[in-house]
Amino acid sequence: MIGTRQREIDLDPKPGGKLKGIAFLSVVKLLRSRRDDALSLLRPELHKYLTDNLRPSAWYPESEHTELLQAGARLYPGSPDRALEMMGEFAAKAHCEIYKEVLLGHGSPSRTFAMWATQHDTGEMRRIRELPNRMRFELVGFGDTSRENCLALTGYFRGTFSMNGIADVVVEKLACRLWNDASCIWRCTFERGA
Repeated sequence: MIGTRQREIDLDPKPGGKLKGIAFLSVVKLLRSRRDDALSLLRPELHKYLTDNLRPSAWYPESEHTELLQAGARLYPGSPDRALEMMGEFAAKAHCEIYKEVLLGHGSPSRTFAMWATQHDTGEMRRIRELPNRMRFELVGFGDTSRENCLALTGYFRGTFSMNGIADVVVEKLACRLWNDASCIWRCTFERGA
């Protein structure tokens, strides 16, 4: 668990999707490392993430995760969009360290994306191999699409491939529910490492 206080974060049900606490870890660690700055970027109702225990196996509102991502992106110098992608890359690295036996090794990028259902209570992540060096990922039925989530997922895809020794990863967003498409679709093109 993150944090030193005994009181745990309130888990009152809120509308929208839920996300496992393990997926909050990277952004919560970032915000806590810059707590004084983060306080002014977060609504008072979200200050609990700066102090209270975060349970990795508990479910938390996706909408709050989105707000934490927004705040985290503002802590980085430069483009907030690039910061969100970097946060996605860092999250992929953290997941690969936590779930090393499952996520690292031959074929593991596909296993990584199969984990979606273990961490989100809405949406289905589909993987389609288009060519030996190109895959398409489609997120269908996700209830909390946001610009922040899409950018973080772009970085997450890149980071997961990189953690598995796959080089020159290019991630392109092809469709998005925010653009009035039926689902969010990314194409990942890559070269296998030596």
